[in-house]
Amino acid sequence: MNFKSLIVLVFTVLLISCGKSVRTVKVLQVPGKDQYCKIDMNGVTVLPSGRHLTPAGDVIQITNDPYGMAVSPDGRKAVTLHNGVITIIDLISLEAQRIPSYDKKIPSPLTEGSFLGVAFSTDSKQVYLSGGDKGDVVIYDIEKLKKIDSISLNGQVNGIDYEDSFTSDLRYNADNNELLVLDRANFRMVRLNLATKKITASVKVGRQPFGISMSPDKKQALVANVGVYSYPTVKGATPENFDDLRISHHPYGENTHESIHGTVVEGKIIPGLGSPNHPDAMSVFTVDLEQNKVINKFKTGYLVGETVEDAEVVGGASPNSIAVGKQFAYVTNATNDNIAIIDHTTQKMVGRIPIQVDKRIDKVRGLLPFGITMTKDEKTMYVALLGFNAVAVIDIPTRTTKGIIPSCWGPTRVELSKDEKHIYIITCRGFGAGPNGGVDFVPPVQGTSVSQIQLGSFQKVKVPTDKELAEYTRQSINNTFIETTITDDRKNPLPPLPGLRESPIKHVVYITKENRTYDEVFGQLKGGVGDSTLARYGINNTYTLPDSMQKHFPNQRISPNHIKAAKQFAFSDNYYCDSDASVHGHHWLVGVIPNEWVESNASTSKTEMYFSTAEGRRFPQTIGSVDPEDYAEIGGLWEALERQNIDFYNFGQANESGHEREEWYDTNTGAAHGLMIPMQKALFSKTSHNYAGYNMNIPDQYRMDQFEKEFTEKWINTNDEMPPFITMMIPNDHGASPNAEQGYPYRQSYMVDNDLAVGRVLHFLSRTKYWKDMLVIITEDDPQGGVDHIDAHRSILMMAGPYVKKGYVSHTHANFGAILKTIYNILNIPYVNHFDQTGSLLQDFFTDEPDFTPYTLERHDDRIYDAELSMKKYHKTIDWRKIEQGPPLDNTEYARENFDKNNDE
Repeated sequence: MNFKSLIVLVFTVLLISCGKSVRTVKVLQVPGKDQYCKIDMNGVTVLPSGRHLTPAGDVIQITNDPYGMAVSPDGRKAVTLHNGVITIIDLISLEAQRIPSYDKKIPSPLTEGSFLGVAFSTDSKQVYLSGGDKGDVVIYDIEKLKKIDSISLNGQVNGIDYEDSFTSDLRYNADNNELLVLDRANFRMVRLNLATKKITASVKVGRQPFGISMSPDKKQALVANVGVYSYPTVKGATPENFDDLRISHHPYGENTHESIHGTVVEGKIIPGLGSPNHPDAMSVFTVDLEQNKVINKFKTGYLVGETVEDAEVVGGASPNSIAVGKQFAYVTNATNDNIAIIDHTTQKMVGRIPIQVDKRIDKVRGLLPFGITMTKDEKTMYVALLGFNAVAVIDIPTRTTKGIIPSCWGPTRVELSKDEKHIYIITCRGFGAGPNGGVDFVPPVQGTSVSQIQLGSFQKVKVPTDKELAEYTRQSINNTFIETTITDDRKNPLPPLPGLRESPIKHVVYITKENRTYDEVFGQLKGGVGDSTLARYGINNTYTLPDSMQKHFPNQRISPNHIKAAKQFAFSDNYYCDSDASVHGHHWLVGVIPNEWVESNASTSKTEMYFSTAEGRRFPQTIGSVDPEDYAEIGGLWEALERQNIDFYNFGQANESGHEREEWYDTNTGAAHGLMIPMQKALFSKTSHNYAGYNMNIPDQYRMDQFEKEFTEKWINTNDEMPPFITMMIPNDHGASPNAEQGYPYRQSYMVDNDLAVGRVLHFLSRTKYWKDMLVIITEDDPQGGVDHIDAHRSILMMAGPYVKKGYVSHTHANFGAILKTIYNILNIPYVNHFDQTGSLLQDFFTDEPDFTPYTLERHDDRIYDAELSMKKYHKTIDWRKIEQGPPLDNTEYARENFDKNNDE
């Protein structure tokens, strides 16, 4: 140890011994932590995550969400595949043509969507396209811009009648003038003769086949399967009795005795799913094309239940894309952030290549390798990192990551030019959305919702030299996070790192709502960067309301509790959802980054068919939950809590897999299940079966009655302590069609209902004994229903509690990663992925001088929402006196003083 280090050490010890324990720690944060979102195609773009974009090479914008790409054999054109759309790109001029054209003069050849698969004919004039939900392959002339034919995958093969096919990925075999096509609905690979337009073979493969490739000698096909289970219905279900046999909650936790072997729920027999490590689940099959026979099944990633780096694996590997050489095939394992190596000549798996970008974050996951391609000499691979906005360059001989190339947001596929001098990259989110409202906003031709305004991108990058790659790598890392030194004086209630010290905050309540943006709720608030002309859910904002409401409702109040709570406590004007819609949002908000299965399915037309012989038609839609195909390697928020033995309880999250009945009477969980999809094991036993999650037919006031009742029974009228962590869903700000007969005469009525519920939650919690060390976090799952003049992803983040600054506006860039970082740091939980690890540190929200003043509910404007009428169908009335009084007093001095103080006021 040198003299300088010794002096520093002695000084630190002296400070600690004197009771002045100040220390410095290194924290990773996003580079945009002090910036608002912006798009700058010629400079630095700031994403909703707070990460920067500076894509390499030449970039053009194309239609949103491209998930398939092929380069023509002559090297002159590329075609990208979107849902029901293709883009034809001239690789020399980088001019793009959208089919269908926006003026509808050139129609789409894809009538019912599409999914992943696109390939060129030998002459480069035609493309073969996955017809997705329609279950066909479309042949399209890209010179004449004309559909030539379509060939259905349905029909009889070897005496078996296949129906309800769903076309996934495909490959063209020029030697036989045939297509190898994946049918994800029937779990098979189909061989399609293009001369006769007949199916010559059908080979059963694994569950939800996703990616396909061929060996150079054309003797083998390799198929990546991303499905985990074949999902059953309740035993005995028929189209006629299906609705009557539904159960009121998820049937079991995933990978439990009940889920494996089956169980009985509410008197109904529920079939089991078997093991998540079944050979057909999340696997790679090799198919002998001479025999039309599967000759091997590989588990390319870590197995569920295996221990990796001191944590139990809960999610399958999600193998999705394959590059095949003369001897070895390389498979992207999205969940594991690695590439599996299969020797297809010996039919053995021979290793894995970890994708490593920086030692500071390599121990956590989140790169999500997706598309993959390889040079002809089989020495270099390029891998699209969906979760890192970059393409990894892999040196095959040394099995190491040489570097990374910065891309736009969410790269999905990567290909090489014919001469291998250029890399072509497509991304699903391009430069992001930007604003979708405000005085300077000009609506684009494609629409104004967040998913419409957010275009994809096509990128052409010259293959870099080693020196250029080193600079690209530095740039990509700096775009993703920066390392900052924080001086911790032990005073701020939010520790800068998990496990550093204890926080005075002991209870966190995490409340999520649905679909609102910042401007439409908080656009009027002073101190925040808002546009009051967009504040349609504010107060006294008649200028943003329909004419019918302006005349009849002067001085109306849509969100008085949001406004009051924001002013009393703290809110952010620089917070963004990483998500575009619920399917993404309900992953992000519980610490699971949406993988390639979630992303590609979110933008794909698809039809579930409960009683089809095509078992793949019974699939989770992952709308309001995280389903087995989506699990991260070691899970997300729930699993992180469980690993640390931190108790928690859930009101309303994860009840929705997309196939539920959601009627007004489905009040147990908001959903009635007929398709047997499990809930995460860590969450299942800690979820209320008497609280309605997402269901727009149920008033938020009904949810509040449920919440107050169960909370009181569990943690006020007993000796049991409230868990350190609670989640709660209050969804009715989502909005629905007006329904005056049920108390909702306007679309704004749903927001009034939601606002009242938010006020009730804060009123109730702040009158319990737990308020003295509580933090309440309120946010949205996604912003898709609203408009904002900064960015269409900008949304609501509010914090409340004694240790939250009063009357404070945070300008620190925040997202779901920042929220989860706050939770993990307070509860001393190690980070799960690099979005948590690199999120902004939101210490500016907090104070070390607590103020225990409770929140007092603001009553709603009953001209716009009739709360009593909304509860009439349940034969319930709202006891406002009881609500205003708050929860029953327990025997703590704090609760008594708090109640008396409030009454005196």
